[in-house]
Amino acid sequence: MKGASPIFTKRFDSYIWIRPEGRGTFLESSIIKDLVESTAADGMRNFIIDLEACPGMDSTFMGMLAGLGIGFRKNKKGEISIVGTTEKTRSSLKELGLQYLMAIEPTEEAWFGKMDEARRNLDLFNHKGEVDTEAHVLECHEDLCIADEGNLHRFRTVLDMMGSDMAPKALADDKGSD
Repeated sequence: MKGASPIFTKRFDSYIWIRPEGRGTFLESSIIKDLVESTAADGMRNFIIDLEACPGMDSTFMGMLAGLGIGFRKNKKGEISIVGTTEKTRSSLKELGLQYLMAIEPTEEAWFGKMDEARRNLDLFNHKGEVDTEAHVLECHEDLCIADEGNLHRFRTVLDMMGSDMAPKALADDKGSD
């Protein structure tokens, strides 16, 4: 997608390594989502999202991760591991409840000792697909609210502006708590 930061990837025997380089935004999130969903459809089940070169993430990017985690947990057909986090990115992921949907900084996976090798052997991912940005942003924010109901309050304004079915529930919950 035009304007997106580079994303590097490589398919190994039992997993796919994905490494965005630059800030994780709605632009990169749609590319990574398409990559994961297409390779999961081909039978891959283990995905490593390497955030070592990603200094920060917007809520759409984290919502994409939540959506993938929700899908894999529901279907029991995949697993996401997040590696290379900084204190800030790890805190952001946990604050939104993503640790319940994916492994954040796991230390006992089969690929764990091969991280440096994986990072040296990545290829630039060339994505040519188009995305309905508004629908993607809405879906990602709704997924954050499914991941943790506490996120309804955080993203109420976004949900309301985008016409989400979740927005009236979030607004009603706020009025009832006053």
